[in-house]
Amino acid sequence: MFGKGSLSLLEEYGGDSSDEEVPGPRVSVKRTYDSDSSYPSKRRLPVPSQFSNKNENDYVDDPLLHEGRVRSFAHERAIKKIVPEYIELKQCNDFHISLTKTVILRYIWITPFVQSVQEYIKCFNKFMIVFGNAKVYCNEEKTRTFIGIEIKSGYDSLLKIVENLNHSLSEYKLPPFYEDPSFHMSIAWCLGDRQSELNDCLPEINSILETLKEIHNDDNWYIFVEYLLGKIGNKQFQFHLR
Repeated sequence: MFGKGSLSLLEEYGGDSSDEEVPGPRVSVKRTYDSDSSYPSKRRLPVPSQFSNKNENDYVDDPLLHEGRVRSFAHERAIKKIVPEYIELKQCNDFHISLTKTVILRYIWITPFVQSVQEYIKCFNKFMIVFGNAKVYCNEEKTRTFIGIEIKSGYDSLLKIVENLNHSLSEYKLPPFYEDPSFHMSIAWCLGDRQSELNDCLPEINSILETLKEIHNDDNWYIFVEYLLGKIGNKQFQFHLR
């Protein structure tokens, strides 16, 4: 999907397993839902060793505590060193950068909406995204809190794309994206509004990221964006850049 420098370190970040492979990180037009939406389960790859605790005994996972899922590694040992034990931090299973909110799109709108997005997007050139530090985010409903890696370079290109996507959304009276957005890729989440607690953990999380950056070269920390990916129900649409 991407060229050289596809953020390979974070592609290896994961936990659960199933029968399907997960794509690498992508720039996403987020997802819209129709009444027939269905989503396949996805597989995530092992977490980087820097986040694991090699000095402690192996963790015995109980699938009953994780909705029947079996972890490929005992990730709770790693987060206990950083995040308070009473916060159950889960790994994200789908790396992306959101460019729209999640909206409800009627079935009869899908084709014209996709065509509208294609018209707006086709004039944009390919560009590069560089990732910076970790940051804490919370959704509008305050039901989930996220740890994400914010965008260090490529913000202006993403903002211009969002402005055009907002035009397509307005044609169907759908809500625009956030004003002054903080573009990021979420890597972990937990239930509830835990911004205060997770913000207290950020210095140590960013210290780990800095260690990773010192160990691995810059090619692991950027993405060359060649197209956007939109998800509507169980369908995906590619919007290629120039």
